[in-house]
Amino acid sequence: MISLVKSFPQYVKDVEILIKQIIGSQLVNQTLERFNINPPDVADNISNQILSHLNNSWLEIGVIVGAVKDFIIALIILPFILFYLLKDGKKLPLYFTKFLPVSFRQQTLTVIKEINQSISLYIRGQIIVSCCIGFLLFIGFKIIDLEYASLLALTASFTSIVPYLGPAIAITPALIIAIVTSPIMLLKLIIVWTVVQLIEGKIISPQIMGRNLNIHPITITYL
Repeated sequence: MISLVKSFPQYVKDVEILIKQIIGSQLVNQTLERFNINPPDVADNISNQILSHLNNSWLEIGVIVGAVKDFIIALIILPFILFYLLKDGKKLPLYFTKFLPVSFRQQTLTVIKEINQSISLYIRGQIIVSCCIGFLLFIGFKIIDLEYASLLALTASFTSIVPYLGPAIAITPALIIAIVTSPIMLLKLIIVWTVVQLIEGKIISPQIMGRNLNIHPITITYL
């Protein structure tokens, strides 16, 4: 992680140089001049936009690192909280139902129990799926020999818990490293990411979440 933080500014500069080289090629210049477009302005505009996006992505990574830190702190505190929840947790539903009419108490307790069981199974399934994604990405990154494979896979494993936004945040640093390394590495990364997402979406999630939530796998596949 320390190595990636130190190297990231250089990766950003390398991406900027690469963009200017592409914009500065003769073919691109001729095409832009036909449309009365100034190539240096285009290069600067594209570079500024991409750099702005990369900086925002780096800030998002900083947020993730902060979240991981909070998670570790919470993990230290967890045993103490867990002790009191295990000691007195079963008394809480009974305490809350005392505010309800007697005729609704038993039905409310049944609903609370079912909700608790469903949420527990969902969270457990989501954590298992995220661990599987991280493991598959680690294998894929190792196969294509991508730098910081373990850190990138661990980050992807944590962020995959967050729907939709998580995978986008996870792949951003990997894309930057692949782009700077070589176009072939970028192609390999896209292939690995696509294969992992297909395996997760069509096999892992339907099987794990389907069994945990008692839902048919085909229902989860097309949700």
